[in-house]
Amino acid sequence: MAPQGISLPTPPPNRKLNQHGVNGVYYAGNWVDIEDCGKVGYNIKNSSGDQFVSKCASCPNKNTCAKNKKQSNIRSRSVLDASKDSMGITYDICIIGSGCVGSAIARELSKYQLSVLLLEAADDVSQGATKGNSGIVHAGYDDTPNTNRAKFCWKGNQMFEELDRELRFGYQKNGSLVIASNQSEVEILHGLMKRGETNGVQNLKILSKKELFEMEPAINPDAIAALYSPDAGNVIPYEYAIALAENAVDNGVELRIRREVSEIDKENGLFVLKVKHWEPQSYVESQKKNDGAGESSTFKKL
Repeated sequence: MAPQGISLPTPPPNRKLNQHGVNGVYYAGNWVDIEDCGKVGYNIKNSSGDQFVSKCASCPNKNTCAKNKKQSNIRSRSVLDASKDSMGITYDICIIGSGCVGSAIARELSKYQLSVLLLEAADDVSQGATKGNSGIVHAGYDDTPNTNRAKFCWKGNQMFEELDRELRFGYQKNGSLVIASNQSEVEILHGLMKRGETNGVQNLKILSKKELFEMEPAINPDAIAALYSPDAGNVIPYEYAIALAENAVDNGVELRIRREVSEIDKENGLFVLKVKHWEPQSYVESQKKNDGAGESSTFKKL
């Protein structure tokens, strides 16, 4: 009950918005009801991946697939297959941090014949800034022209539908609205639209008040216009990072969690990384030894 003399605002209409994973999923930007998930490749009964393994024998790329560990020309190669030489354990590339950026880099590099190590200081991927990220897939109208953000934002935005078809992390293409409540703010909207067009962003439109309230009836009643970008979307950031990291590991990238990089030196033309390898105390007590598999590490209990 509202305090005496104060009235509560009218509650927004109950639009029963979809939620990823509840009676359906977002797939490549669009909502798919649970009854239709099988039509887009979501096979709940055979979700272990076995149905894909059976197809390997007839696959024309089987000789270059990282799953076929007996082949010498697999794509990304782990330390167990390709990184042991006279100098010990070496890698072509080491990525520090397995958030959305590090995991995306690892996945891309897994397409090449490289030995790649992905190091994470926490006890799982996506435990840093990624887990608290808003998950917005921006369209690119707000970025300063001629910057790297302006150069890549729209192009990256357009990659997400296909990326979600490949990895199934639940990309929702719901669009975005920048609201104006007075005429001076409407001028700002026109400036953002012009900036977006300079950056190559497509499909931008300034909505009138009537158009805005037809699209979003729960908006603040003071709103008089909005900049609408139908291509903006969102993801669940940790599911996105996990999907990238899992696919990278499937293709041969080696992931080491609980390894905090403490030093980077250069010796004989190579970068030498020193890491602090930590494990939960209960695990340490059960193992009674460091299982660091040869890397330079300092082991400690937590």
